[in-house]
Amino acid sequence: MDKRLVASSVVLLMGLGGVPASQAREPEAASWTVLEAAREGTFLPGRTPGGDTRALIGLFPSDEQFAKSHLLVVFPACGQDPSTANKPILNLEEVLKNPQAGPIYPENWQEPEPRWRMCPSDSAFLVDGRQLLSFFVSVDFLRPTAEGLSPRLSGEVHILSDDDLANLDRERDIGSQWTALVGRRMPAAQIVIDLYYRLDPEKGTFFRGDYAEVFGRPGPDVIEGARLTGDYLKDASDLSVDLLSFRSTLRIPRRTKDDGGRMLEATLARVQRTGSLLVGSRFCSKEDYQVALLAGQTAGDEGPEQEDVKPALSGLRGGPPSSLRLGVTPLATYVLSGRFSSKWSADHSLHPGFGFRVEAWSDDFLGIWNRLASDWVQSDGTWTLTVASSPLFFGNHLRMYYVTRTDYYDAQDINGNHYAWRDPDVFGVPTTFNAGHRYADTDGGTYNGAGEMVDAAMYTWSRLYWSGGINPVRSSPINLIAPNTGLACGGASPWSCANGGNIWLIAAHASQAQVVSHELGHQLNFKFWNDKRPANTGGSHSLNTCYPGREGMTLFEGFADFLAGWVGYLGRNVADGGFGSGRWALGWDLENRLAPPNCTNGWQNEVWVARTFWDLHDTRSDGSDILWFNYLGAVPALYLGNGVANNGDYRDMTFYRTIYQNAASPGHQTFISDIFNQNRN
Repeated sequence: MDKRLVASSVVLLMGLGGVPASQAREPEAASWTVLEAAREGTFLPGRTPGGDTRALIGLFPSDEQFAKSHLLVVFPACGQDPSTANKPILNLEEVLKNPQAGPIYPENWQEPEPRWRMCPSDSAFLVDGRQLLSFFVSVDFLRPTAEGLSPRLSGEVHILSDDDLANLDRERDIGSQWTALVGRRMPAAQIVIDLYYRLDPEKGTFFRGDYAEVFGRPGPDVIEGARLTGDYLKDASDLSVDLLSFRSTLRIPRRTKDDGGRMLEATLARVQRTGSLLVGSRFCSKEDYQVALLAGQTAGDEGPEQEDVKPALSGLRGGPPSSLRLGVTPLATYVLSGRFSSKWSADHSLHPGFGFRVEAWSDDFLGIWNRLASDWVQSDGTWTLTVASSPLFFGNHLRMYYVTRTDYYDAQDINGNHYAWRDPDVFGVPTTFNAGHRYADTDGGTYNGAGEMVDAAMYTWSRLYWSGGINPVRSSPINLIAPNTGLACGGASPWSCANGGNIWLIAAHASQAQVVSHELGHQLNFKFWNDKRPANTGGSHSLNTCYPGREGMTLFEGFADFLAGWVGYLGRNVADGGFGSGRWALGWDLENRLAPPNCTNGWQNEVWVARTFWDLHDTRSDGSDILWFNYLGAVPALYLGNGVANNGDYRDMTFYRTIYQNAASPGHQTFISDIFNQNRN
């Protein structure tokens, strides 16, 4: 039961500074804040009627635009700790080395019960105007565990029309009417209420805090502030493993630096050569990551790019000692290897640390820490480094780090501090050293959701490069700032948005792959259009609203919506309703051309723009859509290669009809028009 309630004042963060008003924002219509909640209290394991604690939540419109609307906020079901279909594997290394070997599971192992359940006091609420509407959520701690918890309640926000209001009986419970009122209608936006707790099972108490208080915050000094990794072999009987992810064939891009757009130019030329196909044509493009192999060998590709692995002589002035400059022959060569993974919050399972960098550091030289070598953690979690002995390192002291800094993205908190983990120190290092399988607990341990965010960013990069023939790397890394706890993105409270070389993600979005890909889609626009944007780009928006006069915004957002689907759904024949499951669940349907809104001009809605891009890409025949472009990266490449000439120029989807017609095969121009017409009206 609650010991005390701590009241929080409601602060509407309208227009909080730090980002221009034209930032690209996630769809949003309603915001929330905690009005009252217990800071600490006791709990009883198992189901407790009414929950172990409650929080008073305030709902309000996200900005002035939605303050003029009638918002129906719906919570279709209680939130509950995710389950997993995975199990611990006692012989993981054997299984990964020999696909014929069957996994050995712990005897009598049972899936752990959910740790928490979170329920609203009602299933729907009507928010009118600028009023603050309050309701309770109950949190029930079901299983005692000494971990950080992030109970989440997912909901939908619907904008009610005059007809909807006429059918709403305000004298009756709104929660009993919402299914008849909005049914399975596409919502205007999503809303997620998330709270943070840490349990003490021995004392039977809980503590509530903000994200950093429960899951930690990185410090400014990565060397001393990195969190310790866990030993997989020690914990193998308790750690579920997503085996399929460890068998991934994803690849690190060959070139990891900004190429000045050369790869995109080569891809555009290839698109012109390969053209388009019609229903009944033989589909001759290879799927997935082998398709763009030639694109990586086109003009402007000078071959594999060497990583900068020179020692980071931190603390030294005047450069390295003369013995280093003279190139003394090394006495020994050290081969370092291991496997690194992270535990995800989505399924409480280990996944390979694809997208992390591994670094070897030593303070053998005068007690000063120096980076000896760095490389990628591969898609199966393995890594290998080679270090020559030198005055900087002679095998006395070694420390391995796993960092989220890359040339493409740089994951960090809102203060600019970087996420990093390290292994225990090793002394007397043998020339062949295997660190074993180490893991970062980004579930109930530290930095909840960071593992999923890094994987989604790396997956997006790999797919753009190998499948799309697009090098997304900017001249400086994109700052992945999560969790966003202070920037309101131009709305009423912290949210997710992108601008320039920055992406801000609230905690609930950082672990959602489609949100990460969507925001990285905006960064593609910023890179290839030289930070120029169409007129009326940015600002608040919802998925099912028509925006006359803001066609620049719907174009910008529609492309990012499409890109999330392009990245996450490898198949090109997805049926209606097929975009709502898995890591890249979109929250809207790229294929359903009968779904609202019914805009006079479809280019005034971002989802209709996204559907047009998807129809040009997919091989599924629906309505007048019987054409697709042969090359997997054709649709995003043609859009990115044809930006606005000047910042603020008018641009809507109409402009791209001619672009795609010119790239289509001879005789296919009418079919391009059919796709555009089908999605416009």
